[in-house]
Formats: sequence, C-alpha cells, structure tokens
Amino acid sequence: MKIALEIVLFVVLLSLSAFFSGAEAAFFSLKDSNRKQHRINSQVSNLLTNPRRLLITILTGNTIVNSAMAFFAAIITADIALSVGANLTLLLIAETIILSIVILLVSEITPKILALRNSEAFANKIALPIRIFGAFLFPLAALLYKFTHIITSWIPHEKEELFDSEDELRTLADLGADRGTLKDEERRMIKSVFDLDETLVREIMVPRIDIIGMEQMTSVRDAIEIIRQNRFSKFPLFEDSIDKIRGILYAKDVLPYINSNDNNGIKLTSLMRKPFFVPETKQIDDLLKDFQELRENIAIVVDEFGGTGGLVTVEDIVEEVVGEIHDEFDEEARLLHSLGNGRWLVDAKTTINDLVDEIPIDFPDDREYDTLGGFMFEQFGDIPNVEDVTEYQNYSFRVKSLAENRILKIVLTKMENVDESR
Repeated sequence: MKIALEIVLFVVLLSLSAFFSGAEAAFFSLKDSNRKQHRINSQVSNLLTNPRRLLITILTGNTIVNSAMAFFAAIITADIALSVGANLTLLLIAETIILSIVILLVSEITPKILALRNSEAFANKIALPIRIFGAFLFPLAALLYKFTHIITSWIPHEKEELFDSEDELRTLADLGADRGTLKDEERRMIKSVFDLDETLVREIMVPRIDIIGMEQMTSVRDAIEIIRQNRFSKFPLFEDSIDKIRGILYAKDVLPYINSNDNNGIKLTSLMRKPFFVPETKQIDDLLKDFQELRENIAIVVDEFGGTGGLVTVEDIVEEVVGEIHDEFDEEARLLHSLGNGRWLVDAKTTINDLVDEIPIDFPDDREYDTLGGFMFEQFGDIPNVEDVTEYQNYSFRVKSLAENRILKIVLTKMENVDESR
C-alpha cells in the first residue's frame, strides 16, 4: 500500500514536470505576430511582459518537481529492495538510468513537441495555472530573479546584431519574394531603403531645364496665373536668371490675394521664403535628415560651378522608396513604354537605374551621366538629330524627338530586331 501511494505521487510529479516543460516551450515559441493578431489572451500577454521572471518561475517549479520526483524514486527503489531482498546499490543504479530515460522522454521531449504543435492554444489554457504557481513560488522566484540579475550583470556581453550586414537583409528580401512571403513591390521597397545612402541628389532631382520658376518682380496677378497653369505648390523666385534664385514662393501664401482687387501693391519678395541650397553630390539619406531637422520640403540643387542644377523635394525622396506618387494634378505618363517585339519608347529623363530595372543593360559604375539623355549625349559627343542612331551592347538607341537642343524621346531596340523596327 505504501509503495502504491509513492508510485501515485511519482506519477503526479512526473505530470507536473511535463506540464512545466510544455509551458516553457509554448510560451517562449510565441512571436510578436501572435499578439498583434490577437491569437493569445491577456493573461498570456501579461506573463510575456516579463519573460525573465516567467522563465525563472517555470524553471523553479520544474526543478522542485524533478527533485521531489528523484527523492520519491529513490524511496520506491529502497522499499522494493527491502521487500524482495535485492541489492540496493544495483537497484539504485538501475533506478537512476530508468529515471533519466523517463524524465527525458515523458517530461521533456514529448510535452515540448506537443506544446509546439499549437503553442497559442496551449499557452492560453495554462496561463492561469502558471500565474497561480507564480504567486505560490513568488518569494523563491523573486530571490532567484535578483540573484541571477546580479550574476549576469557581472558578465560582459556584446549586443548581438540580428543581421551581420546589409547584404544579408537584401538576400532575405530576395528569398522572401521567391517564396511568396514578400511581394515584389515590398522587396523593391526594402532594397530602395538601403539604396538611399548610395543615391545622390542629382540622380533624383528635377533638372534645371524642367524647373518652373518666376522672376522675383513678377506681379501677384501674373503669379496667380502661373500657379493656375502649372498646378505646382512651390515655385523658385529668381533674379534675372534661374542661377540666381532668391526665394521659394508657396502657392498657399498667394491664396489670400486670388480674389483681391488690390494686389498690385504686393510684391512676391514679401511673400517668398528663404531658399535651402544643397550640392548635387549630397546623398539623399542625408538630405532627408536635413529636411526633417530644418522642417523643409524643397531644396535648390547647386552644381559644381555654383549654378542651379535643379530642385528636389521630399516627395522625390519618398518616390525612390515607394515608387511614383501621383496627386490629383499629376499626369499619368510612364517614362518607359514597351512597344513590343523588343522595342521601347523611353523618355530621355529616365534615370539609368530605372532603365536597368526594366531592361538588362550593363552601364559602367563610374559613368558621368545619370539619365538616358546624358548617356545619348556622351555617345554622340554632340547634339544629335532626329533619327540619329547609336549602338551600345546588344541595343540600338534612336533619337525619336528633340526640342531645341534637348533630347525628348528615344526608341530603344534589341539588336536582332533593329531591321524590322525601321
């Protein structure tokens, strides 16, 4: 009868050991996504707010149970040895081996595997018992918590980086897209974020020739008409030429004078704001920080000679990450349009980076140009005429249209399709 009671107590302790082992596996396999998707209840969330204390509670309970289990196993073995007259030493050796196997299989491996199959459901079911055990074991667990904190604080440790390099994150983005966990657009955005420190302002700016500005002596009435025609929110104000920009006119600052009959006495110079100048070689991630710190959203780009090279806005930087942004006034026009059969109609303003994203052409890294138009001028060495053609790698580049000295459109054709494209 005594041995039977001891065996029952041993089985109860073995079950408790399995319970704590399963709890450890279930709680610490949960991810943040489980919380965000409300798969776990509030009790589980509260326990996970202090994972170190939770771990100490579980390990303390498991250690106490395993120690008691070993004690009862030894008593059961001794009682059996006395009742049958067997060698106690040999039985204790056998008991140690058998107990180790039982604990490993029944209270460690099996419960953890079962708990991991559905960790959310298991954690939800055992959260209340764990909290009760935690309250019961609190004095001992709190003492161990402080003791381990003191010990670990003496041990120097380096903060482990989740990823060793940017290349690893790029590779993970590629793997995620290949396996379907990331969309192609999400992969492109992730890579674009890393490219911010490699992209220069001159690569994304609105070029000088496309700037819509106003002479600073322009009347308010004429300025209102220019704003209506162009639908921009900001306009550079210059003196004599675009190389002498004196300020930035915000369209909203002119709004009070739209319906006013007495605006002849108002000068644009009294409404303009101080311009923010940046070099064309500035990296756009640094420019974004400047925009944030200075609360600016437009900058005038200065070339190496001190003249105006272009302008750049916060929207231009954001578009490098998320892609083209269209507001209600933007025209839906793609810079690169496929004509089929290995032919494309490309705007000369298309950046080389955007071009190679669509067409596999290998341009040199040390190139002096940023756009397809710049490439064309370098190839010809002079201002080309309409229908002039240059060849590069396996492609031909034909000038489709010009405006004065500026290339507008280019027809790009794979070499095997050149004859049939003419």
